[in-house]
Amino acid sequence: MNRHRLKWSSTWSILRFFAPILSCRFVLQLRRMVMRILPFMRLQSQVSNVVYLSWLVDVEQVRQRYPDPVVLWEKQGKTIFTILTYQHQHFGFTFLGKLRQLMPSPRQSNWRFYLDESKPKTVIFEQVIVDQALYVIGGRLASDVMPAQYAPNFQHQRDENAIHTRIRMDEDYSFSSDIHITMQKRLPEAWQSLFSSWEEAVQFLVDQDHAWAEWVDQPTRMSQGDINMPVQFQQIQAAEIDKLQTPQLLQQFGLDDDAAAFTFVVPKLDFYVVGEKVLPESQ
Repeated sequence: MNRHRLKWSSTWSILRFFAPILSCRFVLQLRRMVMRILPFMRLQSQVSNVVYLSWLVDVEQVRQRYPDPVVLWEKQGKTIFTILTYQHQHFGFTFLGKLRQLMPSPRQSNWRFYLDESKPKTVIFEQVIVDQALYVIGGRLASDVMPAQYAPNFQHQRDENAIHTRIRMDEDYSFSSDIHITMQKRLPEAWQSLFSSWEEAVQFLVDQDHAWAEWVDQPTRMSQGDINMPVQFQQIQAAEIDKLQTPQLLQQFGLDDDAAAFTFVVPKLDFYVVGEKVLPESQ
């Protein structure tokens, strides 16, 4: 089953109504035709408390997980899987100007792998999760790169130097974490042969400009979203994990429940979605 097919509960009446439409090939193809003609409507938001949780994965466990032409980044037989979770502030169209302040502020969690050097600064989404149905419906109707899943049970809260996150969607895509900010920028031992320093690892994980996603109706086809995030790397904060309940998805990657994760926090940044295109390599 396509991982981006909408997962919905029978109690979510709005999504139950929209689910057939959001997966209808005719509707999605019509939207793609229209979007090729119209200029891309840029979006923006201010995001805060961006928590990164990253695991090293044996690349052979996931090499065939995505269609051609996806080639995952790898080094010494390892690739990287990341869950990053954050709070939007008034996520909406740039052309709204000050009226964008009327837009909601969803929580979002992106689950992703990184592509190799032939596609620099590019990730591919394993999953995108938000806590507001408006962004699930709007994202799926307007974009192939935002096939978001709905998780009403979504917590992401900061209390001074501690951040608590809890997402409940289904067996594979649920997790919880409690982390705290620390002054010690310490690269985990398993990562030290892959990156020369904490700073190098953090820059690699954060400095990404493009995101790929498989189409909901045709999973062998993909589109690319282009983003702009002016990051002040000196403001990124080291963190340590106090408590972590890992997603069952990690078992598909050959990882145990107690697999160590590398974590840090980006306190805030401006976030812009500046373009989207169909990947010709997937046609």
